[in-house]
Amino acid sequence: MSFTQPSLLPHQALIKQYIIDHPHCGIFLGVGGGKTLTVLMALAAVRPAGHILVVAPVNIARSTWIDEIEKWGIPLRTRSLIVNDNDKKLSRAKRLARYAEVFTDPPTMYFINQELLKDLVDNMPISGTGKNKVFQWPFPTVIFDESQGVKNPASTRFKALKQARSAIIRLIELTGTPTPNGLLDLWSQVYLLDQGLALGATMTAYKEKYFRVTKHANNRPIAWEPLPGAEEEIYARIAHLVMSTKNTSITMPKAAVEDINVSMNAEEMEAYKDFKTGLVLDLAAANPGEPITTVVAKNQAVLVNKLIQFASGTIYTDEQHNYRVIHDYKIQMSDYLIRNTDSPMLIAYMFRSDRSELLSKLTAMGHDVRPFDGSRAMVREWNEGKIPVMILHPASAGPGLNLQDGGHTLIWYTAPHSLEHWIQMNGRVDRMGQKHPVTIYRLLTKGTHDTRLPMNLERKDMVQKGLLSAVHIEAEEVQALAEEFTSDLSDLYEPVPF
Repeated sequence: MSFTQPSLLPHQALIKQYIIDHPHCGIFLGVGGGKTLTVLMALAAVRPAGHILVVAPVNIARSTWIDEIEKWGIPLRTRSLIVNDNDKKLSRAKRLARYAEVFTDPPTMYFINQELLKDLVDNMPISGTGKNKVFQWPFPTVIFDESQGVKNPASTRFKALKQARSAIIRLIELTGTPTPNGLLDLWSQVYLLDQGLALGATMTAYKEKYFRVTKHANNRPIAWEPLPGAEEEIYARIAHLVMSTKNTSITMPKAAVEDINVSMNAEEMEAYKDFKTGLVLDLAAANPGEPITTVVAKNQAVLVNKLIQFASGTIYTDEQHNYRVIHDYKIQMSDYLIRNTDSPMLIAYMFRSDRSELLSKLTAMGHDVRPFDGSRAMVREWNEGKIPVMILHPASAGPGLNLQDGGHTLIWYTAPHSLEHWIQMNGRVDRMGQKHPVTIYRLLTKGTHDTRLPMNLERKDMVQKGLLSAVHIEAEEVQALAEEFTSDLSDLYEPVPF
């Protein structure tokens, strides 16, 4: 396939120029803004020497980047460090062999998921001995897609990238959700760009300068809030490193979010309230002669998790994720919405029990339901309109996937606690290229913790929008910069493996 130079939208052209002019930069662009193609066009213009490493969530690394390269016929040699040419997971031995081949391969764009970054760094050779040891890093250009993945400076992926940072000539961070839980998430992402110049050399120093403690547990601080004026100073200090620009040249169908209430009966509601106050739930025997099953929430965090699960209709009864069905009101509402919608349907779930119930009961109701398996083949089938109902977990299938061609309706079976999950999952259908108005249904069980989640998301979103607005750059400012430089409870739910 020959290379077809795509016509970039005005905002993409600005971002392309910004990347060209800034070797180390963050592109904090809203979900669906065309970051992948824009970065590829910037790299085509820069023509960086040597290998390029793309670090991304597994599904983006497996499909999104390669799909764009193939779509436009971009002349880049690509190779995955995750899967083979048939999209099958590499064995440990074959992955180590590919690591070694990096040093003899011609210039290539490599792909690896964030979880394997430490493994890659740990298996890079070190030459010399003692004080003369030299860490060999063969990727002078690194793209970290969904950079909120390194928001925790204690994570192994942050430490791995920090180890390689001095050997990286060009680093590009991409995200539409840089602060999913507040401004504390920002430090490690910015540190990797400038190695501590803007926001301090350590997370501790960052906290001490810009935040105050609001909560302690066992005499240890566990919650912070920005000091007066801190947000404005933080935004100002990173303005030269990150860019966010709003697309004003294209009209996208506005997504409509509709909250749909379902109700438990009086007996179920009473059991819910008793569980909430007493942290103990007694379930009647599933079959005659069997004993009562008792479910205990060990602490408040576990309780919140179980209350959210209860509201969606099931509850785990042991550590092996065996579960009991409490009700099926959300199943019934999902069935109704599917039957009364003219679009293939995405359904986002949070618990393994959600997945099992959706798959078995909607299938029994006559719907063609398929769980997302993470493969490029399934993404293509969805976008070709061949899958009427696809169920997926936002932690496994949210960031970066292009699903806008296959449908324009999404059901949140379990309302999300995570702003990152909410924005990224919605952005699979509400993004550039979507030709229909997008409808997002959020199923909420009245009188339960469900009804608090929308307000929690709105509060988190205010902080996020403050950052994106603060680093918004207009066209004239970008041109001026170009000329100058030329001269919490958010992880309550278990992700489900494919």
